[in-house]
Amino acid sequence: MKNKNKHGNRSNQARLEGVASAQILRDDFAALDAKTVLRCTYDVEQLLLMQSVEGHAHAGHGLFYGKRYPNTTIDDIARALRLDPAMVKADRQDLIDEIVDFVERVISGEKITAVSNAEGEPLLRCGTLRHLDIDPHGVLQGLYLGGLRDDAEIRKLANRRYGIEMGYGECRLVNQRVLHQLGLDGYELSQRGHEDEIEEFERAGLFAEDGDPDVAFMYVRYREGPGASDDAAIVMAGKMLGFSAAVGCFLADAVDTLEKYVPKYSDQDSDISAYIADNYANLDVTRDDAVDLAYLCAIPENMVGRLPDCSLRHFLEVDRKHDQCALESHLAYLAGRPYTRMELDHGECDNVEFYRYIEERFAAFKAAKHPSVG
Repeated sequence: MKNKNKHGNRSNQARLEGVASAQILRDDFAALDAKTVLRCTYDVEQLLLMQSVEGHAHAGHGLFYGKRYPNTTIDDIARALRLDPAMVKADRQDLIDEIVDFVERVISGEKITAVSNAEGEPLLRCGTLRHLDIDPHGVLQGLYLGGLRDDAEIRKLANRRYGIEMGYGECRLVNQRVLHQLGLDGYELSQRGHEDEIEEFERAGLFAEDGDPDVAFMYVRYREGPGASDDAAIVMAGKMLGFSAAVGCFLADAVDTLEKYVPKYSDQDSDISAYIADNYANLDVTRDDAVDLAYLCAIPENMVGRLPDCSLRHFLEVDRKHDQCALESHLAYLAGRPYTRMELDHGECDNVEFYRYIEERFAAFKAAKHPSVG
C-alpha cells in the first residue's frame, strides 16, 4: 500500500480555553491505569488509556467530576504524562502500519493463518489474536466492510434503503482557534448536527490542512440521530461472512480509533478498504454489503441506551471476575465456543442478552432479504 501514513513531526499545539490542567489529566490517567487491565501489552494499553482520558475530559467523566474540558486533546495528555507527543503518534501509527502490512501480505499470496505481523507478534499486541486460526480472505472482507460502514455516505444509503434515521458525520482537521471564535467547542461539534453549516464553517476557515498550527482531528457531526454499535458491527460481520470477517471488522475498528492521533491525519480505515477493493481480486463483497452492515449495526430508536458500543479500550478490558474481555466473548459466541456471562461496555446489557438481540435482528434481516416463496 504505497500511501502508508509516514511518521513526521507536527508543530506543538498552543493551550486554549477548555483544556484541562496537566495535574487533573495525570490524576485521571493514574486512576484509570490503577483499575484497568487490557488484553494487550502495557505499551499499547497506555496508548489507549490516554484516549480514554481525552473522552473523560470532553464529557466530564472520571476525576473531572462533571466539569467538561471539551478542547483537551491527546497532545495535552501526552505532555501532562511527560511523554513526547511525536513518539506517541508514531507508536500508534506503527500499529496501523502492521495491519496494512498484513493486508499486503495476504494480497501478495503469503499463506497466513494467524493475526500477526511478519515477526509473529499479534497485531495490536493483543494476546487473544495470537491464538486464532483465521482465513485471511475473511479477514480482508471484514476489514473492507468495517472500514466503510461508518462513512457518512454509506450511512445515508442505509437510511434511505431501510427507512432508518441513523446519525452520521466524519472526522475533520479542525482549527481550534477558529472553533473558539465561532463560539463552539469540540463537544458541541461532535454532538449537534451541522450538515447545514458546513459551507459556513469552510468560509470561516474551520477546516484546516495537516501541519497548520492549532489543528486537531475532531469528529464533526452532520446529522443527529441514533448511532451504531461497534459490538454489533463486529458480530454482524461474523454472522454475514463468518468468524474471520468479524476479526477483520475488529481490526478496522481499531484503525478508526488509532488514526485519531497519528503523525499525519487521514481516514485510514477507509483508505485500507479502498486499497483492498483495488488490489484484491477475490474480495467478493461490495459497498452494497457495507450498507447492509451499517443497517445491521445501527441502533434502533427503541434500543438507544440498551445496546453496547464498546470503544477499543472496552473491547480489550478484562473483566477480572471472569478473566474475559468483550472481544473474546464476541469471538467465542461466533465460533460456537463457551463464554461467560458478563456486562458489556457501560452495563447497557450483558452478552447473553446482546447475542439474543443479534440473532433476532439478523434473522429478521435475512427473512426480509430473502422472503420464502409461498
